[in-house]
Amino acid sequence: MGSMVHCQLWMGSLEPYMTETFILTAFRKMGEAPMSVKVMRNKFTGEPAGYAFVHFANDEEAIDAMHKLNSKPIPNTNPMVRFRLNNASNTGRSLIDREFSVWVGDLSHDVDDYNLYRVFSSKYNTIKTAKVILDNSGFSKGYGFVRFGSEEEMKDSLISMNGYIGLGTKALKICNAVPKPKGALTPGSSTGTNSATSNGGTDYSQYYDPTTYWQNYANWQTQGYFDPSEHQVANDGSSVAMETKREDDLDLIEHSAPVDVDKMNRERLDADCNLWDALESSKWLPCDMLEVA
Repeated sequence: MGSMVHCQLWMGSLEPYMTETFILTAFRKMGEAPMSVKVMRNKFTGEPAGYAFVHFANDEEAIDAMHKLNSKPIPNTNPMVRFRLNNASNTGRSLIDREFSVWVGDLSHDVDDYNLYRVFSSKYNTIKTAKVILDNSGFSKGYGFVRFGSEEEMKDSLISMNGYIGLGTKALKICNAVPKPKGALTPGSSTGTNSATSNGGTDYSQYYDPTTYWQNYANWQTQGYFDPSEHQVANDGSSVAMETKREDDLDLIEHSAPVDVDKMNRERLDADCNLWDALESSKWLPCDMLEVA
């Protein structure tokens, strides 16, 4: 992890009154011990540029502080401002760098960035960031993203971490983080950004949120399937339909089974021929072909 952050974090969304001393004090009140802070300034006007670099003794302290504090309220800010932190190396990351990220769903509301990071980093060596997405009020939306430095580890997590129990109160749901087409706007936003960016660090608004898919998937697994041949007789003697779960409807389809295309075509043609033969032998004619006397 030594080449990841180079012992410093980028801190954004700073107000003009946030000096180096103010930021150092804020970190220390949150239990962190940065060595120094450098607030960047506009080289022409000398005014604060709205961001700073926070230097730590080592990379582990820096990455831990990022995940512990990201999106947490900064002490002594009024109105409240939240920590917005990122790996210093990520701020200059090339747009052509490949991203290996997964979407993590069913996060209970007690799970924050640090919890998410710790669980994945205990199993994988290339974790770069872990982010729980928050709403505008600062509450978890129930899902987040984990970014890997290795495609192999990312693919392994899709299997190994799906259904994982031990983070929060629910089993995790894992799937690929699917990027949106360039220029796609986030619902409710005219700029394509949302709380994913304002709550800190990496911009995850570029990814789709598959929460709806998983909700529908759960419904498919639990909903009843109506069988019109099964009824219950009510007290008044009327027939009341019952919902039953058809286990056979849930059987997996064997997609690798060999398919005889010629045989299937012959069977379809034979069925069509049999239909027309039956119509012809019955002397049935469509109404628009009959002459009215």
